[in-house]
Amino acid sequence: MAPQASSFPLRHLTVALACAGLALALAGCAGAPPQAAAHQTPASGQPGYSAQAAQATQPALAQYSLVHAAHLPHLAWALKGQTTALALNEVQRGTLAALAFEVRDQLQPRLEQARATEQDIAQAALAGASVQQLAARLDRLQQLKREAAQAQIDATQRIRATLDAAQYQQLRQRALALAPAAPAMPEYSLLLPAHLPHLMPFVAQLDASAEHRQALSRHADEQVRPALRPRLQQAQQLEQEIARAALEGRSAQDLAPQLDRLAQLKREAAEIHLRCIAQVRQTLPPEQYAHLLALAQPAAR
Repeated sequence: MAPQASSFPLRHLTVALACAGLALALAGCAGAPPQAAAHQTPASGQPGYSAQAAQATQPALAQYSLVHAAHLPHLAWALKGQTTALALNEVQRGTLAALAFEVRDQLQPRLEQARATEQDIAQAALAGASVQQLAARLDRLQQLKREAAQAQIDATQRIRATLDAAQYQQLRQRALALAPAAPAMPEYSLLLPAHLPHLMPFVAQLDASAEHRQALSRHADEQVRPALRPRLQQAQQLEQEIARAALEGRSAQDLAPQLDRLAQLKREAAEIHLRCIAQVRQTLPPEQYAHLLALAQPAAR
């Protein structure tokens, strides 16, 4: 049966999809300050990131899921404005409208909490908090990002079940075309470099002693790079596999082992990064560490 000409279902669908899709795509855009990010004064007089600089480089909210939108795009966003193009019938309109509100209510709070938790962890780490001291917050961040990914996969499966094969294929192609660029390798950590930058590349710009430079270079070569890069590469590959499987119809329950493994890899990568920052902070004099943070801050993305 052809869709009725009434604008009532279309209007409600548009509003619902805007809530689910635009909330994810726009709530974290540059220029929209993080709602839950409070500036904290670092311990021991060490400077951290300024609140203004953190807001200026704020990643999009969708980036705080365990699986990047570049690999698993948000189908609710791609649905916006496609009622006619997809020839949705009234039943599909109503189902997708209800689903859009449900996705918004499940996903957005988790992403917002993940963003605030990640900012808190980064500021504490740069001020000197250890991995052990941050363990509970890392547990929470890992849980929030995994729950967000699970909600996203469940929504993908339900949207797929609502559409016929041709509609879903058309939507999938549109979603992939709209997806952001693939993340840089450091962004496959649990902690995004926009909040917790890699400091080692900036050590060469310091007026550090030869002893300190050699010590940090040796630590990077022996402790950081051999452990960090393989985990980031495995996380990248696993994200891609999870996304492909989810788009083909696998459920979050089906993919639970892969999601668990992905969360663990990202957590391990984050802990390696945190220990590297602690080593840099312990090695350099306070004034040089402060200068290093100032150098790294504009490069954080």
